[in-house]
Amino acid sequence: MALDFEQLTDDVIEMARSAGERRSIRDDRLDEIEAVLREYQGDDGGVQRFVSHIQDTILSSSQFKPFGGSAYPLQEGRLIGFSSASAAVDLPEQATLIAIDGSQIVPDRHAAFVYYLINIGAIIFHHGQGIAPEEFNQPTLRFPAPDELDNYRFGDGASVSVERDLTEIGTLAKLTGRYHRGSTPTLAIMDQRLLYVPIGELGPAFKRQIIGDWQEALNQIRVAGGWIIGYVDRPGKASVLTLLKSFTADFNPNEPDDLGEWDGLVDAELFARLLSPGERSAVFVDLSRANKMFTERGRANEMCFFYFNVGRVDQPNIARVDLPRWLAEDEGAVAAIHALLLDQCEIAGRYPYVLARADEIAVVGRQDQADLEFRIARQMDAAGVSFAETAKQQLKGIVRGGKMRHG
Repeated sequence: MALDFEQLTDDVIEMARSAGERRSIRDDRLDEIEAVLREYQGDDGGVQRFVSHIQDTILSSSQFKPFGGSAYPLQEGRLIGFSSASAAVDLPEQATLIAIDGSQIVPDRHAAFVYYLINIGAIIFHHGQGIAPEEFNQPTLRFPAPDELDNYRFGDGASVSVERDLTEIGTLAKLTGRYHRGSTPTLAIMDQRLLYVPIGELGPAFKRQIIGDWQEALNQIRVAGGWIIGYVDRPGKASVLTLLKSFTADFNPNEPDDLGEWDGLVDAELFARLLSPGERSAVFVDLSRANKMFTERGRANEMCFFYFNVGRVDQPNIARVDLPRWLAEDEGAVAAIHALLLDQCEIAGRYPYVLARADEIAVVGRQDQADLEFRIARQMDAAGVSFAETAKQQLKGIVRGGKMRHG
């Protein structure tokens, strides 16, 4: 049955009216935040008191206290400072950019065949070297071994996502080692945060192992001489706002990420006001339990980030760029990364070209899945193995395909 749009008319009108009111309130709140920023811009002592409180009272407490995370500037005196990229000064004459992405077909207990697929796609872009970009593609099909009569891997989509993420960064480390040459910068780029915390119902020991594997890949990239960043389009964190909240009269030290009337706002909205097109913020250090866990394994991989406006004057678009401390402390490298990203965004328009291409190489569409399952079915028939979809899946296919109507 088609959606009855007539019944939704009043709701759509009300939705637009509500959006206008919310925008007005957001603008007022952002005005307040900017006023706080202007008043406390050079208060390094206030920043240090906040950081010490979080580290000593919240993150080191034997009793768990809710804390969503915050941040502080890597350099003193730069609470919100920003820099503009100069192509003539900061853009390297030559560089190698390696962008990677992944996709998967998750296991489906209603499908005819038990399997999952991970597909990794990458592009190697030779900036200023007169060499055409190279593509890399690596599909991996996972299925039960003869003695696996029951296995959690084939009923747990979260584990598949973790395997895909680890395969992405592991492959990125190998490609960095393969392509890095001499003094030419090699920038490895992922389309996700670098402060990796696996999701899903995973055991503590398994989570620690995953984080260890992730950090080992980061170390391999550093040892190979490469740079590594994570690019987050439309970020939703309020880490810097949480820091600014600590300067206000209603700041609650027992609940340091309680933003009060600022709740619902994010850093990107503030930086959309502060950063002109092409500009980036100061570099911040992530202040969270996840980053504390990273730091315990070595401070080199403590995660930092900066915000970056890749939009236009009339339409700002704020991205977040994650990078480990060993890279964030190299101001020349940060400036070059900023300029390379700006150059990439000018190719594709508000998003790095290499990431768009990596996604295109990695994505597994519905037709790809149908073709794969047709090939699997043929081989199953040849091997004398017969499988069928569940009755639920068959009926859903019929109904959604328009072959059955409820009368």
